[in-house]
Amino acid sequence: MRTLFSFILALLTAISIREPAASGPAPAPGPGYVAVADLSVPGVPAVAGDEILFDVRRNGKRVGFHRVRFDRATDGLIVNSLFQIEISFLGLTVYRYRYDSRAVWKGGDLEFIRATVDDDGATSEVQGRRVADRFLIQAGDDAYDTAAPVFPTNHWNPGVLGQGRVLNTLTGRINDVRIEAQGQEPVATEQGEVFATRYAYTGDLETEVWYDVDGRWVKMRFKGRDGSTLEYECRRCLIGGTAS
Repeated sequence: MRTLFSFILALLTAISIREPAASGPAPAPGPGYVAVADLSVPGVPAVAGDEILFDVRRNGKRVGFHRVRFDRATDGLIVNSLFQIEISFLGLTVYRYRYDSRAVWKGGDLEFIRATVDDDGATSEVQGRRVADRFLIQAGDDAYDTAAPVFPTNHWNPGVLGQGRVLNTLTGRINDVRIEAQGQEPVATEQGEVFATRYAYTGDLETEVWYDVDGRWVKMRFKGRDGSTLEYECRRCLIGGTAS
């Protein structure tokens, strides 16, 4: 069960136990980032009611899904993310894991986020809210603030490519990262193959994320703590446009 627990945590994002710290100057966005103003979130070609949907595969076998839904707010965008997995043995469900987050974006900045985890009955929560030029974060009994703006570890927003730090929505910690373009590759989508730029995260988090030329998130891949390969496979990710 301990190996399974480690796998679930790694599936969402690598976890750092470092204390919150400000990072240095953020690198400029690499190729593949296109600033498209829509629903007050630059770089996101989404419209109200759109959804992103990925199958999650472990060593090629489907083990769950990740869904992101966009809805219009009064003066911004509400983004609901859901990750869910069930592990079965001999036809019986022996383990359940669910991650939910709800975020409010205004003017391209994160204003509020609430992320909850139900780890087979054990629950936890992270909340964050922007107040002026600070972002206030509550994770369990711990509370602190950091400089705003800040991007969470939800990956759908390509604006993160210009950042040197991210809010880990599992731990409530600020993770220092470097995100660098690694070249373009063909990626399978619901409309056929598209060329997308692969970006590698290093630092407190290590993962690979692909965005197409319109800034749409189309793939993700990383290693689980048990050495297995975890991959997000696009089922519906070309929102706001067509393949090219």
